[in-house]
Order: sequence, then structure tokens, then C-alpha cells
Amino acid sequence: MNVVTTWKARTMMRYLTTVASAMLVLLALVPGPVAAGGAWLDGPTADWNTPGMAIPAAPPREPSVNPQCFDALLVPDSAAKQALVAAGWFLFSAPPATPRGVEILRGQSGADGMCRPTGYQVFVFVDGAFAGTLSPELMDSRADGALPQTFLSANNQIQADYVRYTDRDPLCCPSSRSTAMFEILRMDGAPVVHLVSLSTVSTGAPTAVPSPAPASRPATAPVQAPVQLPRSP
Repeated sequence: MNVVTTWKARTMMRYLTTVASAMLVLLALVPGPVAAGGAWLDGPTADWNTPGMAIPAAPPREPSVNPQCFDALLVPDSAAKQALVAAGWFLFSAPPATPRGVEILRGQSGADGMCRPTGYQVFVFVDGAFAGTLSPELMDSRADGALPQTFLSANNQIQADYVRYTDRDPLCCPSSRSTAMFEILRMDGAPVVHLVSLSTVSTGAPTAVPSPAPASRPATAPVQAPVQLPRSP
């Protein structure tokens, strides 16, 4: 190998090494995806809301979703509700604002086969201004990290209770529950939801459905018509 060929080979090697190093740096700077489900509820506490943040846009609705699941949607009768609808969300729980001007609204982007909300989020507004969400990611009904209920205290603290499932839990019975405590602050003149604490407790529910023991069949009881369950997260 002559001197020119050796010089070209070394130059190419230095070039490839520089490119590879640059790509590694870029990959290190790119944020990773948010963990799916309720893993964020296991801590540590970290805020995702910022003052003056924009309302996140709803993802496109899957064509396979039954449009009848959205027939009973709520009327956007406030500026906050109208803003969510404009961002592509379908309101499925939108109580009126409290005397302190706080609105905790739920918007969905899809529904499952029983019309339970999927791809949903819980939004907080103060005097019509968006203050943040109560989850860093979208939620599905009957899935780990789903948020079925919230409570607003007199001092503008929000308690949010999330269901927690393991792989062995039946859908009826999550084996634990996580509680997140939020407070509404004002920063730079804008309201913002701040995560204060996280805790998880067992619900005492079984983690597996037991097999029924063989037994003699009792006398046949009258068959009752099924009752349609209310749609809930």
C-alpha cells in the first residue's frame, strides 16, 4: 500500500469516527418516550406542566371507533370547554366551574367496544386559563394509570386517584390505587398545576380470578334483563 492510499484510508477512518461520535451525541440529547401505563405514579415526582403551556391537541380518532359512542357528548358551554373542543377533544365529563373558577374537565380521543373512553386526558383550567393536565400521558379506561375520580379541596389542592393494574389483575379489580396530590400555583401571572406527592396502597383485590369449585347446580332462578353500565374511565 503506497503513501497516498494509506493517507486516504486514515482520513476516511477519522471521518467515520467523527460522524459516529456526532450521532451518539445526538442520540443522547433526544428525550426518550414516556413510560406507558401508570409507571410514572411509582415516582419520583416530576412536573410536566409549565405556566402558559398550550392545550395538547387530541390524536386523530381511529376510524374503527363506533361514532355512536360520541352521541351523548357534553355541550361546550364555557370558554375552557370550547378550547378543548377546538383542540380536537370530545368532552365526556365537564362539571361547571367552582366558585373559585377552577374547572376539571375530561376529554377523550377514542372509545373501546363498550364506549368507554380511551386516549383520554384530564385538564385543569382556572378562570378560563389552561393550568395543565393530571397525567403526563393519555389514559385508557380499565388500564393501569387510569384516573376515575378527582377531588378539589377548599385551598385549591386536587386529589387524583388512579387505578393500578398488574398483569395478573382481572379488569374488574385493580390490586392497588395510587393517589397524586396537586396544587394550583401562579407563576409568571399564569396558573399552573404542580405535582406535590405520590403514594400507592393496596386495594386488597385478588390478583387472579380463582377457578370455580365443582358443585351441584342450584335451582334455576328467573333470568333478569342485563343492566347497561354507565360509561366511566
